[in-house]
Amino acid sequence: MALAKKYRLPRKDINRLFKHGKTVRNSFFFIKFLKNNIDFLRIAIIIPVKVAKKATARNRIKRIFTEAIRSGHFLEKSYDIAIIATVDIVGKQSKEINREIQQTLNKIISQ
Repeated sequence: MALAKKYRLPRKDINRLFKHGKTVRNSFFFIKFLKNNIDFLRIAIIIPVKVAKKATARNRIKRIFTEAIRSGHFLEKSYDIAIIATVDIVGKQSKEINREIQQTLNKIISQ
């Protein structure tokens, strides 16, 4: 299930995030993040066609990311986040991706 509209990051804010945000790199993805003045998390999940040619594979990865964020109770944090998948994510188990995203987001939010 998709994120509610209020949790999605608009295009103009994605550009601002890429210009001014900090980056955390992981083995499967990298995250651009920036503190916002809103009381909730706004997120953009970006899966390039280079990562997975088929839309079904890209959508599966997006669903895994979305569910990891929901289950980790990150939605009440005040950040703008863009998660960009890398080629290494293809073929990984959802548990493995879920663990990595939770650990990385915990590291970002604890800063």
